[in-house]
Amino acid sequence: MNLGMQANIGQTQEQTLSPALLQSVKMLQKTSQELETAIKDEVEVNPLLEVDDGDFDELEPPVDKDPEELDPRNDSEDFPEDIQDLARGSLDDTAEVDGSYLDGDSADVNWDSYLGDGTSYDDAPFNDLNASPKDSNDEWDRPIKDVGKSLQEQLEDQLRLWNGTRELQEQLKECGVSDEHFRKLVRYLINSINDDGFLCDANRDNASEEMVVQSGNAYIDEIERMLRGELSLEEASLPVREAVHVLQSFKPSGIGARDQRECFLIQAYAIPNFPSLAIRILEDQYENLLQLRYAKIAKSLNVSADEVKAAIASLARLRPHPGFQLSHSYSHIINADMKVVEKKGNFEVVCFKTKLQKSLRINQTYKAILTDPSATKQDKEYVKAQLAKATDLIKAVDNRFSTIELVMRAIVKRQRGFFENGPAFLKPMILQDVADDVHLAVSTVQRATDQKYVETPYGIYELKQFFTSGIKQGSAPDAEEVGSAQIIDAIKTLIDEEDKSSPLSDQDISDELLKQGIKVARRTVAKYREKELKILPKNQRKR
Repeated sequence: MNLGMQANIGQTQEQTLSPALLQSVKMLQKTSQELETAIKDEVEVNPLLEVDDGDFDELEPPVDKDPEELDPRNDSEDFPEDIQDLARGSLDDTAEVDGSYLDGDSADVNWDSYLGDGTSYDDAPFNDLNASPKDSNDEWDRPIKDVGKSLQEQLEDQLRLWNGTRELQEQLKECGVSDEHFRKLVRYLINSINDDGFLCDANRDNASEEMVVQSGNAYIDEIERMLRGELSLEEASLPVREAVHVLQSFKPSGIGARDQRECFLIQAYAIPNFPSLAIRILEDQYENLLQLRYAKIAKSLNVSADEVKAAIASLARLRPHPGFQLSHSYSHIINADMKVVEKKGNFEVVCFKTKLQKSLRINQTYKAILTDPSATKQDKEYVKAQLAKATDLIKAVDNRFSTIELVMRAIVKRQRGFFENGPAFLKPMILQDVADDVHLAVSTVQRATDQKYVETPYGIYELKQFFTSGIKQGSAPDAEEVGSAQIIDAIKTLIDEEDKSSPLSDQDISDELLKQGIKVARRTVAKYREKELKILPKNQRKR
């Protein structure tokens, strides 16, 4: 058998992307904030790119100009002619690229509120507005100041300050578990907490490599079995039980619970003089509580219905999602990439560009080195390489805007009912429909709609929201298809107008929709009600 090197001739097919095309793809899939950052970074490292500061004043709208004159929806004749043509549904022409890029008062301030310590309801968004006034003994009624830290990081801060009792240390020593090993168990539990503050087997995104290495540890394996429901906490070993108890002793109360019932019980036990009847209901009648069976609870506990109602009312002091009090993930800022406005019965698409994007151009001083006879060959090669990069960047930025504008015009043409009458009139539409209209690949349309936002008369929408599924109203190939948005809106209207003492079941809603000419199965109604509308079933809506 010959294992030596041999030379063979063969034919293969492969697709490679040029650097310019690859950069264009990357720019297309960036959000508006990411695009701005990418441009700033490139300007800093590429001397052939510059921002024309002199154009900034020209890009700002005049201060003394009437706001109505700045509104693209007015009937001014100086509205961009190319936008008028493109907005009328002509999908053959693309957005033009501007070739000039390559040519280069304190008295109104409420100081008492401003200088406050941040404990008001306005500054504490996680306060439960339905809860009763704060208990003077409640230790967790002030906002967390560790803004920027994750839930896990703040819990680990509490772990570093925790000191176990001598009795616990002796018990752990008998089990052969050191203090350092025990803290690793608690830290593993911390990395198993989801954003709501519950222990969850599926949450491993925040686990460090150290946590993964510990997976062979017997106690870690025991924790995993407990999280999967294969082992109860009572059956677990002492180190695992105590690790869970330590985590559940952290603030805010209720953190580290395995389910909603345990979360409520942890909080109820921690509140002094919390109604004992409410605790008994959580312990013994939780399923009846979920079904709002007040009479059955009263009979089981041998109390009156009024006492049950009073006890259940006290549960409003408990927080269902304790993790929200420690979670300070930064809000995602949405900047609209374009706007759809109506002008003389036509819907027009106007793209937004920042000053940086508008004033980006080639530095002519450095470009002149290419024709300077005194410049060295090395300098010319460097300038030529940087010029190619700068040119590719400018073209990629322009291509990004022209592509998303082209896609948005196709969406406007297909979803005219939405812009005329509202979200309930969204038609079923898939990416392939728009790709066929604009003669682009589906992957390109997907990149152009992902995390791109448009301002509409009904609010800001992500472009992906215009692509909805539908349900055929018959078995015939040409049967009418009703969009899911219209069905969801109809379900919500029926539930809003129902008799709360006798709510509609999913089958009742299906029957009512059929009277309106919308044929939807009961299971589909249940899916939309639970997943899209987040509305409880009939027995839990009854008053």
